Order: sequence, then C-alpha cells, then structure tokens
Amino acid sequence: MCGIAGLFQDVHADGEGSVRAMCQAIRHRGPDGGGVSSHGDTTLGMARLAIVDVAHGHQPMKSDDGAITLVYNGEIYNAPALREGLEKQGVRFHTRSDTEVLLRLYEADPARVEEHLVGMWAFAIHDRRRRVALLSRDRFGIKPLFVADTGTALAFASELRCFAHVRGRPGFARLLQPSVTAAHAMLSWGYVPETATIYEGVRRLSPGTRLEIDLASGRRTETRYWTLTPSADAGRVRSLDDACALVEPLLRRAVTEHLESDVPIAAFLSGGIDSSLVCEHAARASSRPIRAFCIGFRDPRFDESPHAREVAQKLGMDLQVEILDEARLESSIGDALLAYDEPFGDSSSLATFLLSRTVATTHKVALAGDGGDEVFAGYKKHRIVAMRDKLGVVPGLREALGAALSALPVRTDRSRGWTDLLRIARRVSRGLGGGDAQAYAALTQVAPLARTAALVGRGSSAADALLEAAVRRFGASPGTQLQRTLSGDLASPLPNDMLTKVDRASMACHLEVRVPFLDHRVVEAGVGLPAQFTLGRRGKEVLRALFRRRFGDALADRKKQGFGVPVERWLGQSLAPACDALFDARRLDEFGLLSSAELGHGGWRRWLASDPWILWHAFALAAWCVTTLGEGPDALREALAGRRRGVATGAAVSTMGAP
Repeated sequence: MCGIAGLFQDVHADGEGSVRAMCQAIRHRGPDGGGVSSHGDTTLGMARLAIVDVAHGHQPMKSDDGAITLVYNGEIYNAPALREGLEKQGVRFHTRSDTEVLLRLYEADPARVEEHLVGMWAFAIHDRRRRVALLSRDRFGIKPLFVADTGTALAFASELRCFAHVRGRPGFARLLQPSVTAAHAMLSWGYVPETATIYEGVRRLSPGTRLEIDLASGRRTETRYWTLTPSADAGRVRSLDDACALVEPLLRRAVTEHLESDVPIAAFLSGGIDSSLVCEHAARASSRPIRAFCIGFRDPRFDESPHAREVAQKLGMDLQVEILDEARLESSIGDALLAYDEPFGDSSSLATFLLSRTVATTHKVALAGDGGDEVFAGYKKHRIVAMRDKLGVVPGLREALGAALSALPVRTDRSRGWTDLLRIARRVSRGLGGGDAQAYAALTQVAPLARTAALVGRGSSAADALLEAAVRRFGASPGTQLQRTLSGDLASPLPNDMLTKVDRASMACHLEVRVPFLDHRVVEAGVGLPAQFTLGRRGKEVLRALFRRRFGDALADRKKQGFGVPVERWLGQSLAPACDALFDARRLDEFGLLSSAELGHGGWRRWLASDPWILWHAFALAAWCVTTLGEGPDALREALAGRRRGVATGAAVSTMGAP
C-alpha cells in the first residue's frame, strides 16, 4: 500500500523534481520508502507502506531489461496463485512482493492484466517496448487515482494535494481552478459525485477503467476492462438456505485471501452485521490473534460499542473501544479535516479518522466491513425503491404520497425520536416522484440542488449536469430495479463517499484498510441474488441469516444505527466559534465558493436550525477553502480554535490541503 504520482509526456525541465515533490506531499501514505524513476518525458514516483515482502518490494519496480517501469498502490490478494502459475510458465521472480507479480503479469499479458487480478489497486506503467503509458484503477475504486491532462502532458496522483507541485508547469494552472459546479454538488451530496473533482480540470479515473496513452501519437484510449454482471448462479437461488450456502464460502475465501500480510492485521468492529461477519471469518482463518477496534460515543443513540463488545466476546477477540466525545473532537478535528484534500462532508469521517489513528498505533493493516450495504441492499433507500414499485400499481398514489410527505415540517433535534421519522419521511418523498432514474439520483443526495443553490457564492446551474450523469448511468444499467440501484451505488456513492472516507482517514495515519465484501466474486453473487434474499423485509437478508446463526436473534434483529455523529449538537456548541471564524464574510467573499449573504454575519445559525447536515457540508467546504485556497493549515487550526485571522489576498494555493 502506498501513494503514487507521475508525469507522462512532459517535456519541460525538472519533471523529476516535480514528481519528488508530489510524492513528498503524500508521504503519509507511504512512510517506509519510495522513489522516483525518470526516462525521457515520463517520470513515475511512489511512497511505500511496506506490508508484503517488506525488505524487497521496493518501487518504482522495473523489468529485467529496464524497459518497463511500474508504480502501484494496493494489494493483489490472489498474488500467490498468480505467481505459481507464472512460475510454471518459466517466469523467474526476484521478490515475494505482489508488485513483482503485477509486473510479470503485465509482461506476459499486457492487454488483459486486470482480468487476472483479485484485489484493490491503482497503478501506472511506462512501457518503452510498446511505447505506451497506462493507468489502471480497480473494479470498485477502492484505491484513488486522479488525472490532470493538458492534452500534451498528463499528471496523475493518489491525492489531489499532489497537483500543487505541477501547477507551475505549462498548461496545468488552468486545470487547477476551483469549480463552483463541484462545490454546489458537494453541498448536496456531501462529496463531489461521479468523476468530477473540486478542480475544473482534474478528474477521477473511473473504477474498472484503464487509460492508455500512445507515446508516439499522444492518443488517449480509455476502456472499461470490467463491468458488473450479476452471477447467473445467484439468480437461480430459490431459498434462503441456498443463498447462505452460496454467499458464505465466497465471503470466507475473500476474508482468508485478505489476510495475506507479513505484518499483524487488526479489524474494525462496530457490532453490526458486516464487520462482525468479516471478524468471524478472520478469527477462524488467521494463524495469529486479530485485535478488534471500535469507536464509542457518550450519547447512547450513536454508541454501538456495547454490541461490538458482545460480538468480540462471542469470537474470543480482544476489543479496544475509543470514545469520541467533545474533548476528543476538539483535539482531533483539525487533523481529521486535513486528511481530506478535497471538500468532504460525510460527518462519520471524524469517527473513521479517530478509529484509524487508534489502530495505527499498533498495526499497519486492518479489515473492515465496507461494501456490505451496497452489495446486499442494506440502506433505507433500497427499501424506498421497493416502495416505489408497490405504490406504482395504483395510478397517482405514489405522487400524491410523495407530495404529502414533502410538505411535512423539518425538525433537527434528534433527542426526540419522532424528528428522525420526519427526516426519513422527507427523504422518502424525494424517492417517490419522477421516473425511476431521477428518483434514484435524488436518493443519493442529502439535499436537492435547488435547496443548496442559495449557499453557493456564485450561481451554478451546471451542477445539474452531474445529476444528469447519475441519471444516465442508472438508466444504462441492466437488471431489475434493485440491481440497477445496487449497480448505481457501487459506481459512485461507494467510491466517492464510503471508500474515500476510509482511504483518506486510514492513509493519513499510515494504515491500510482492506474490504473483503468488495471481492468482485462476492459482489457478482450478491447483486445477482433475487431480491427476497438481499432486500427482503429488512435488508441484507442473507447476511442477516448468516449473522443470526453465529450471534443469535437479539443482535441480528437490532435496529441499524450506521456510523453517525451528532453534528447538529457539535455545530451549535463546541464548534460554534469555529463556524463564526470559517464563515467570516470576508473569507467567504475572498474564496467565492460559499455565499457570505447566507452564511456570514451569523447567518449559518439559520441553516443549523433548518438543515444541520447541509451546514456540515458547508463547514467542510469552508475548511477546505481556508486550507487550500487561503492561508493554509495553520489558519484552519486557528479557526477551529475559534480565532479569526485577516483574509490574505493572493492566496497561497500551493498548500493544497497539506496535512
């Protein structure tokens, strides 16, 4: 696991110096080593977190004749089997690392290398034999990969902060202008959706995609090497027992393969279905004890640690619980926000960061249960989709109910149970109107674009294009309504929200997190199952049945809590001085992404009263502005401490979210 960066077709001076600086910016991703390799107009670099073959898996890695150079971020879990197959073909290996397996596999089958891989990756290859350069990202976007392309030169990196170090190179400055469109979208989704980023000319390489550059002609060719196809065997399942018999061995194999490591492995354990099943299989398969870690809260509405303790006790696992309270928030929120070098509004990122920091004090690798909800239909929106189908049989009923629910008042005080019901009802209303694709896209948002438009400093209707892209992608997906919904989740909300949250939080702490539920064979089976064995009555029926067999009815039937944090209380109390500082009207006017009329001069308190979750998104965006477009990380820390600093004109963009 590591971070990668580089330049292709850059003929200007000191490309090596720029790439070294890019790698230094992501040193937190790989503090164990790294390097830079330059040849002609191409430079590749990386920062390494050593997990497998610690002593010998150095990068950049080259072929025996030096004609092929590889930098790679990720883990290939079937590397031992691939190595064995290549050795039978006469291939000679010099290390035990999966990096060399990837290199030798590319040498043997350059056009189809990804088809052989089970794992997570982002890699770059410079092939002087074929005169090509290529970038590849894993099937689900577990590992990040950003691209900035001037048309004559291309820069890539694991994190956006790297691009500060190519800003001065010809053609790149115009690509690194902040995007009002992306800012508007972030306020509605909580993250920048689809392949867009907060910069006008920087994009994410799509999951499951390879970008190849012909170094002779300059032609770019982007291809999808994998498309989700639901398993036909799963589609023929006719009983819950048979569904369990199909899924359990696939998950067991995935967890076992994810245990490949030369260093001890930990586990995230919330006590929920997904992380508990991962821990169960890991405890059975591991030759050494696995320690589990959990975040707890003083507020019992958010605290899952009692359930985690019960699961850990049944598995005989040692569990460490870290409490995230107001004091821990104040001491860690600066580091947590700085871990994300893009505006990111998922409030559970604070808990994920604290959990990662705790685990990283003793471990380099942890297993997590991410992906279970997206594969096996575990979210409320999946039940709303099913509700649409049922209500649609009566003409006009669905639309009438949606209109009635949308008229309900907004209440934000979660100390009263009925306010949660109101919030859910309003979300249901967004999923009942319009066509199927429009309803799905609306359900991925925290708030409609029309609602957040007032918060944008300069008007932007272009964000509608990102919504339209989600609608088109949903419409192009095959299968049942539920399968199209799951495919949609796996294509954008998962990589851009959940996986971004885990990757940035963990890698900021030098920790690699592995997600067995996103083994593509597990995904193909889960999405392929008939709806009664995934969505069922409560969601994740097959996983719930497997969980029930091991942990009993009480834990299996408890209400899903998720991984939330009490943002409305924090914003109104301990973070109120920070809001005054970050939403200072002069600051907002200087950066131009957020409206000083709406948020300045205490206007943020109106949004706290009506939409605290939208305000949290604005808070995260304002923090990014101060760090990246303004005075830098120290100014953010001062703002979080409730102190104001004069706005600096001619902002130092070169900080770009430095941790």
